[in-house]
Amino acid sequence: MSFRFLAVATALVCTTTTAIAQSPPPMPPAPTTDLVVAGRKLATWILANQLDSVAMHLAPGSNADTVRMELTRLVGEIAIHGGNELKVTDEKVVRRNGRYQYWRTADFETAPSAVLLRIVLTPDGKYGGIGLGLAENAPPVDPE
Repeated sequence: MSFRFLAVATALVCTTTTAIAQSPPPMPPAPTTDLVVAGRKLATWILANQLDSVAMHLAPGSNADTVRMELTRLVGEIAIHGGNELKVTDEKVVRRNGRYQYWRTADFETAPSAVLLRIVLTPDGKYGGIGLGLAENAPPVDPE
């Protein structure tokens, strides 16, 4: 194999990798339900520690026991670091990493600033994961 062929092949792989890395994530399928309503319902159950209700609305392939354990830990963290939710200031659905996310920004009793609860949703409004942090540190969303 010639050095020239190897150099061209390497350049092609690097260019292709760069192009793939820069392309936006694929669009998720169109929602089949109102995702803000679905996200609000899931958030309310999570914050009220009604984890069996969340477990009944899991994305396909999710393990209910694992989700309950993760949410139990999260609810405990919220109680310790944030206290009770006082007021919801914003709700919306965004696309992030090629998936839908319900974003709920709210004030909590002892949090230093507004908190952003992020719930990953399937197009039919099922629970697919969760994230939590200060609203000022919100992660980037997919380009429109």
